[in-house]
Amino acid sequence: METEMSESEDVSVEIPEGDQPEPTNNVNHGFAREWEGCLQDDETTQRSERKRKMEKVPPLLLKGKKGRRNRQCYQPTVVSLGPYHHKRDDLAVGEKYKLVTLEEYRLSCGTSMGSLYNKVFEVVHDARKCYIDGSADEYNDEEFNRMMLRDGCFILFFIECVANRPNTLLMLNNEYLGALGFAHVARDILLLENQIPFIVLQVLLDLRFPEEDRGEKILNDFFNYLKYGEVSTKGKKVLGMKKPLHLLELYRSHFILLSSYFSHDPNNSIKKIDDDADEEWNYVKRNRSLPSIMELKAKGIFLKCINFKNEPSTEDIKFHSHCYYGELELVPRAVYLNSKAIYLNMIAYEMCPHNPNDFRVSTYIRVMKSLVVHCDDVKELRSNHILLHSLGRDEEVVKMYDEIEAPAVNLYMFHQLRRGIEKHCTNKYKMWAAELINVHFSSPWKTVALLVATAILFTNFLQTYFTIRPPPDDSNRDIFKLLRQCIHSKPTSAPA
Repeated sequence: METEMSESEDVSVEIPEGDQPEPTNNVNHGFAREWEGCLQDDETTQRSERKRKMEKVPPLLLKGKKGRRNRQCYQPTVVSLGPYHHKRDDLAVGEKYKLVTLEEYRLSCGTSMGSLYNKVFEVVHDARKCYIDGSADEYNDEEFNRMMLRDGCFILFFIECVANRPNTLLMLNNEYLGALGFAHVARDILLLENQIPFIVLQVLLDLRFPEEDRGEKILNDFFNYLKYGEVSTKGKKVLGMKKPLHLLELYRSHFILLSSYFSHDPNNSIKKIDDDADEEWNYVKRNRSLPSIMELKAKGIFLKCINFKNEPSTEDIKFHSHCYYGELELVPRAVYLNSKAIYLNMIAYEMCPHNPNDFRVSTYIRVMKSLVVHCDDVKELRSNHILLHSLGRDEEVVKMYDEIEAPAVNLYMFHQLRRGIEKHCTNKYKMWAAELINVHFSSPWKTVALLVATAILFTNFLQTYFTIRPPPDDSNRDIFKLLRQCIHSKPTSAPA
């Protein structure tokens, strides 16, 4: 792996292609190459020939002290979607509410209930195959299709109302689910075990929005609401060439663009830096944490908010090393009551087998866990308009990040960000400049005091110099006397 780290440029990575023999035609070897490509941030052109499933939360994530404490974050609290939590008695109210949203969605589409049923039935067999073996066997095709129809219309009606009709949604939620229903529904539809196949949502979305890109805009506005705390029309295509398996996978791909920062730019020259010989394959060394925000500030690295409204950002985390200071750029994020559950379920998706990915969310969470250690770190994020939270106290934000576990990260990404920061912090000239800024220019009063002290020191130097070497003519001697009078003059007392 080659890296480029200059004094005033970004960090970039290139994974060179070695002269290796062509792989044999082996399925397992193809899986390994696909995983390797994801970890090295190479876009895989096509997935290996296998059928991915709607997985459940890996059991290992539920073990340990934090795993047991976070167990409830993977369980729906208001509504069940799909067969995994269907027929739970404590979610019966949600089933009644689905019938209301089904009728509302039918009226929005301007079609009959039979047409909706038949549209979903066209993909019912493919949808059934998306679940793990045996989980949908107790439902015949008719029962399974009705489940997919109700759940799909419920999800899309909720998303559309958040983006376009919040008053209608709030009224219905208060009527059937109570005042807390809105927040819990937004949480439940993004749980790993509470997903329905996206092919069902796509059929219903196309029926509701036949015009091009209209359905994609609704999804984009809803995702921006979850990310930034407001419905934003920031342009971004959420549906690419690859169709997602479910809504959580689609939101994960929308959530963060960390990998784009670490991708190789062919226009930049590549040069090597000296790494520790054993660090290349030492997991502990490559995986060590970053300094906190206040520690970075003490070393001359300051935060900068990426304005996603005015600047079409292509990355969410970026580090710049300048001549005498550093910049860590972050996209603003909203943290609210259900952020912890959504983060945990995106991480759980990345930990599932058969899903080659680049651990983007896990890497982002690991970075934030390193940056946010004390309340002062949260305060610094808020003052720079990077973090907006509704958890009441800053201590709750620190607690939230502390309770989220990210068992695995993309070491190529995390290591490069950390090495860029460490290279800046080990430059003694930059550290001297950081100390000067933090000690003497941290406030306007300290700056004024430093300037006054410098002026006094300079005038004393001039006085000493001209005392040792008097000026040759009378005009300069008069200037020198005036300067000396200014130094020794006392301010006049104010009138009583």
